[in-house]
Amino acid sequence: MDAFQLTLLRNITLANKSVSLTNTFKTIKNDEERVVFTLNVMKEFNAIPRAKDVPKNSKDSEKFREEGNKLFVTSPLDGDKCIEVLRLYTKSIAYAPCSSVELALAYANRSAVLLKIHKYTECIQDIDRALSLNYPDKLRAKLYVRRLECLVSIGESSIEENYKTAMHWLEKMSLDDPNRERFKTKLQQLQGQSNNLIKNNLKKQKKQQITVKSQNTEVPCASDAIAIKYNDQYGRHVIAVRDIFPGEVIAIEKPYALLLLPANIYSHCSNCLDVSWANIPCDYCTYAMYCSEKCKLEEWKKYHNIECPLFSALSNMSNYLKLDLFSTRMAIQAIREFNSFEDLRKELKEVDKCDDFRTRGFSSDKKFYTNKYRSVYSLSTNVEKRPPADLFRKSIDACFILYLLATRTAMFGDKLQENLSILAKNSDATLVGGLILKHQQIIPTNMHMFVEEYELNNRQRGVIAMPFCSLINHSCDPNVLRNSRLEHVVLYAAYPIKKGEQLLDNYGQLYAMTPKEERQQPLLKQYYFECKCVPCNEDWPLYFNLPSYKVTVKNSRNKSIITSALRKFDAYVTLATEGDVLDKPHIVQDLLKMIQVLYDHAPMPCKEMCDVIETLKRVYGLNGNRFDKPVI
Repeated sequence: MDAFQLTLLRNITLANKSVSLTNTFKTIKNDEERVVFTLNVMKEFNAIPRAKDVPKNSKDSEKFREEGNKLFVTSPLDGDKCIEVLRLYTKSIAYAPCSSVELALAYANRSAVLLKIHKYTECIQDIDRALSLNYPDKLRAKLYVRRLECLVSIGESSIEENYKTAMHWLEKMSLDDPNRERFKTKLQQLQGQSNNLIKNNLKKQKKQQITVKSQNTEVPCASDAIAIKYNDQYGRHVIAVRDIFPGEVIAIEKPYALLLLPANIYSHCSNCLDVSWANIPCDYCTYAMYCSEKCKLEEWKKYHNIECPLFSALSNMSNYLKLDLFSTRMAIQAIREFNSFEDLRKELKEVDKCDDFRTRGFSSDKKFYTNKYRSVYSLSTNVEKRPPADLFRKSIDACFILYLLATRTAMFGDKLQENLSILAKNSDATLVGGLILKHQQIIPTNMHMFVEEYELNNRQRGVIAMPFCSLINHSCDPNVLRNSRLEHVVLYAAYPIKKGEQLLDNYGQLYAMTPKEERQQPLLKQYYFECKCVPCNEDWPLYFNLPSYKVTVKNSRNKSIITSALRKFDAYVTLATEGDVLDKPHIVQDLLKMIQVLYDHAPMPCKEMCDVIETLKRVYGLNGNRFDKPVI
């Protein structure tokens, strides 16, 4: 797509049309008209979108499986290496044609790694998948022995039938096969172990129930402690309508839409974004993979039956996946929320004509539903601040995607002709193209990262659309914290927030980690504003130069109160570093008390406050989405 865009722009320049086209483009007032204009420009310069598919094929599947085999047999085999081997085998599964021998072999090979990392249920699933396909008869004994080993390991007492089946296939092995005796010995050992089985009772971590104290009458996902406001200085923003205490749940928002990052394709589910050690593939593309048949069917019905051909076409353009495919995915969801394109168009006109900026995107019952498209559609685009060149490039991208949607999918009924002029005159198509272009402006300004804890780091799992959280303005020292969980993002108060104060999130870097100028440049480039938060206005120092309360607090009584509140802090840091916090809910409560004490008795900025906040974030993270490295 990059090459397509550059070629079109170069041809426009060579034809001396840059100035005239730019001047015309600047006069256009809505995204649908921008798409029509761009389609006609593409027609004028004979710029036809082309994208190379990445189809399923036996050759690539075999290549990735062999790479996994080489890595698996090298030593030592540790958690990191297991993750990489699993990734290669899962990639082999993704590329394997449906019902092929390659698919069966990849499932079988992956089951060996799953056994190594004690994922017995997933191992059995992969074995059963391989056996249901064209898995070679001469190798089946190995899988049945492995299956029996899993059953014994999980404490399954009824294994006699599995033992007989394993023996059946063992007898079919060639007498010259060097593995025959080894498998026979293994079976005898397993049968002996099964006679003394005690059923395992694995303790499951209890899921913490998180709720808001009282539901907001305007924003169903939020607490009644907040309200949406609007003014010329801050635009739409969120304020506290009463005092809010540290740790109070402000909102529990389920993403309107989500997209797994390309780096996580082979380790997470494309639909629910959860970690999946034994992904199953989409039947058609090499990109989407799922933790279960349920998720696979669910995503197919939501949007993947339309977007699937685009994944094949765009999956080798990884720089564009997050923006372009997410833009497309939200457009598909928008269409499926309504009975027809005409109903969707009426909905959008109703939002556009709303002259109350505060309630734009609210439904007819005067509520801001975060699971409704109109709430996403109402988010800021910064279109008036974008340079025409940036907007035109985004319009080219939107038209590129629209062309593929129109000519490769049944989104508009039958596949449309490969004709840009006809496409520019199709009102349903240009409506969708306009939405994709609008989303490409909304995403950089409003979208959030869906994250997980990995070792001591917080890393990205996917990108999500959260209309309510998008209304919260930025600070380099935010007073709210976001915690990603499987189906929701929980918004907590980090500091005490006084009645009338604005809730503030962080869009980029924190004051303690990045110098002021380095924080402000990306904010201006991506969000088009100059940050004037307290740390920026007062130019707070970086972490290693932050003052301690021991220096800044002069009152001995106040200093004693802080010291007493922090007495267990070092122990909590150790537990958080080791990840040993899940059965210790008192740690969160103690950390919140420390924040309140520091807030009441120490001037900001304060090194200890920064330390406590970061530790609290770590504890919240460990109770949320996690990627735990497998143990051999």
